[in-house]
Amino acid sequence: MNNRTVRFLLNPFERIAGFQALSWGFLGLVLSIGLAYFTDYHYHGLLHYGSAPNPVWWCFMAEHFIVWLIPALLFYIGGMLLSRSKIRALDVFGTVLFAQIPLLFTNLIVFLPFYKQMSAIDPTGPLQEQIAQASELMLQPGFWLGLWLSLVAFVFVIWMGYLMFKALAVSCNLKGTKLAILFCIGFFGGDFICRIIINLLYS
Repeated sequence: MNNRTVRFLLNPFERIAGFQALSWGFLGLVLSIGLAYFTDYHYHGLLHYGSAPNPVWWCFMAEHFIVWLIPALLFYIGGMLLSRSKIRALDVFGTVLFAQIPLLFTNLIVFLPFYKQMSAIDPTGPLQEQIAQASELMLQPGFWLGLWLSLVAFVFVIWMGYLMFKALAVSCNLKGTKLAILFCIGFFGGDFICRIIINLLYS
């Protein structure tokens, strides 16, 4: 992998922005919704995933749009307040959506039998039952492969966060303390707001 490719993977927004970023990001969004629907993999927030009691198709679509729009909206509002540059909504929303493409890879691990068994463990159930289920899971032939792939999926989540940081920096032309503060508000605060809104879909 040459330096140009690495540079693109770490900051694609030097070359992709606006409508182009929005188009590629929307394609990733559609694919992610499809994978989530067929594997019953829900987005509880930007950083939280798993099962949920509402399996209808529109719920998966709503989850994905909420996870995109809430952080992007926080970035956009913050950029308008903190940046001296002219901020375009198309650039902010497009680059944020493009930055979330790595989440596609987290969807793929759900096809593994290991993940299905792991998600079947009820964290609210009796402790002895949880231990028994976890022990049985560790004896499965694909346990270590599934665990390794789960760690790989976590790397893609980190990559997504890094790309969102770059998306904010480029689309709002921010640096330093302002960039760090707004990113934390939009990323972690956005995740919290997403979880509150998405939880309403299950009631």
